[in-house]
Amino acid sequence: MKLLRIILVMLLVLMLVVAGGVTFLLFGVDPNTYKPELEKLARQNDLELKIDGDLSWSFFPNLAVQAGSSSLTATKEDTGIPDIKFREASLILDWRALLTRTVRLQAITLDGADIRTKTAAEAANVAALPGAAAATSDTKTGDLPFELAIDEISLTNSRITVTSPDAPDRIFEQLNFTSTKLNLDGKPFAINLNFITTLPDQPTLQVALQSFVAVEASPQKLTLSDARLSVKGLDKLPLTLKFNAGYEGDTDSLSVTDITGKLGSASISGAVNGAGLQTAPALQGELSLQNLVLAELPIEEPPEGFKKLGIATTFAVSEKAVALSNLKLALDEFNATGNMNLQLQGTRQLSMKIEGDHLALPATSETESTEQQAALFTPLLAPLALLEGGKGEVELSLASLTADNIRVDNLRLKLLANGKVVQISELSGGIFGGTFKTTARADLGRATPTVSFAQNVVAIDLHNALVTLAEQGDIHGKLTMNFTGNSTGDNSDALLDNMNGNGDFSFSELQVDNINVEKSYCEMASLVEGRTLTGKTWPNHTTLQDMQGTIKWQDQQITLPGFTTGIGNMLVSGNGSAHLGRETYDILIKANLRGDTTSETGCTIKSKSIQNRDIPFRCTGSFAENGGGSCLPDKQFINQLIQGKVQDLLKEKLFDKYLSQPKSDTPTSSTEGPTAVEEPSATEEPSANEEPTDPKKQLIDEVLKGIFQ
Repeated sequence: MKLLRIILVMLLVLMLVVAGGVTFLLFGVDPNTYKPELEKLARQNDLELKIDGDLSWSFFPNLAVQAGSSSLTATKEDTGIPDIKFREASLILDWRALLTRTVRLQAITLDGADIRTKTAAEAANVAALPGAAAATSDTKTGDLPFELAIDEISLTNSRITVTSPDAPDRIFEQLNFTSTKLNLDGKPFAINLNFITTLPDQPTLQVALQSFVAVEASPQKLTLSDARLSVKGLDKLPLTLKFNAGYEGDTDSLSVTDITGKLGSASISGAVNGAGLQTAPALQGELSLQNLVLAELPIEEPPEGFKKLGIATTFAVSEKAVALSNLKLALDEFNATGNMNLQLQGTRQLSMKIEGDHLALPATSETESTEQQAALFTPLLAPLALLEGGKGEVELSLASLTADNIRVDNLRLKLLANGKVVQISELSGGIFGGTFKTTARADLGRATPTVSFAQNVVAIDLHNALVTLAEQGDIHGKLTMNFTGNSTGDNSDALLDNMNGNGDFSFSELQVDNINVEKSYCEMASLVEGRTLTGKTWPNHTTLQDMQGTIKWQDQQITLPGFTTGIGNMLVSGNGSAHLGRETYDILIKANLRGDTTSETGCTIKSKSIQNRDIPFRCTGSFAENGGGSCLPDKQFINQLIQGKVQDLLKEKLFDKYLSQPKSDTPTSSTEGPTAVEEPSATEEPSANEEPTDPKKQLIDEVLKGIFQ
């Protein structure tokens, strides 16, 4: 009982001592008396401290000194200390230390702080503030020692401005930061940070970070564990990440591991290692972004027809080079792999190679389809814009590419760039049952760019090509062609208008529908021979033997100076032209019969005036939509051919019978036979507005027109 009584008395005395000490401090010490001491201490450390507001005590809920409006500015440049202003600060004291007349800061709270950094070092020091606050130092000022051993730091309703001479200010507003149990012993303590900021041309972003931080003073080391980052503001692309990170000050290196998270509907994973962050930053690692919904991207016109994008790569980025390896790209069902290497020092050099499987580009309207298709390939060629006059090489290989119902198999593109000169050393693939190969060279350094190219196509299915490209299917066969050309212009229309070139071509298995040249030839021959061509059914097409010829392209006009082919026993040659602007064609075909029959299933020709003689046919028409055409014997040639015997026969059998007057002196009427038609008398003069006409010639023209229409 005696021992218990002694303990109770001791506790009572201790309580009286504590109460008395606190009462003395609160009522016997004015904190404002320490303003000069604090400002002097700041000047000794090259700082200018201004305390415009009052210093006051606070007893509840913590023992604290409260400071009003104040500012802190470095008096020397390159100190790494930013400019700091705050509306109010609360310095929470350790009351037990005060009993020994020692001022120990246990926690700091800044409200309405405005921190402005001018250099990267200052920004780094702001970021390292929790670690610095955890440091312990003892300073004697007069009879009252200061001991800094901050356990907690808090910023509320604050702002940080990062300035740069070459870029707009970056402002982080509504910043709130708390950190508890600060230490430099490597023991984890919690931090909580959130702020809002605005990127150029982007909405306001809300950023939040929670993590456990471990800080070691020697060696300098900072570790983030179980970090959680969230970014909101992009309507359809909120970002959430989980990761662990570590920074080593001695080596100025950073590692971010175990990255997992979501970007909109996409999943993110990866890891990053960095070195020389304050001198020559270099990053390397791996990153994966899968199942990104394209409609969520903040772009005005996302590509239609595609839904999801996936990308994964191993990367290395520095001031010297950018490298992507093991690149894997997924666009819906399309998959591609590749790598890229861009050298940035000296003369820039690019090397990029992409290999993919089957890519089908969706089509909408003609204009939108072209723009969207170009947009999809822009990322592949965009690195060329970074060369700045350097050298580059891009290789693209696809198992197939389908666009607007046109499929290209085994597509291969090899593009070279050297300064302002871009060269396609190979563009090849399989199309319309055949193959094509193109080489081209463009000089973009001139006021008006120039382009030269060479084109080779082999065994192209004409029917398939024409149906797809021109919605016309009257021609069947295989086309093989070699063509070289050049042009000038800064857009596709100008390049087409200024095209010049020439080449050679050949057709095999050639058939032209809706025209039967052999039938027209036999009908013409029957007219010449004075007989009727009956009892035969003709196919509604012309089958031609292999055709060879040359081609010339100039001023929107394609000319065929000469070509040769055959129809049965007839040798066919000719020439012609097509005008792209007017969408018309005019072809002169000459048929020469060798023998007395046109073919095994054709007709027999007895007239020696037709055999072994060039008989011209003229084919004219339009290849525009709803355009028509015809292929008839040349009218002038027929008019010449029917002179002589044929003309006499027509005159005897037709003209004299129906156009001559009766030989009697007095006209009489008769009910038998046809009615005679009076010829104009010799004394009659034609009308002043009408030219004299020959009824015989008119009738011949009408007969020809009726036969060959």
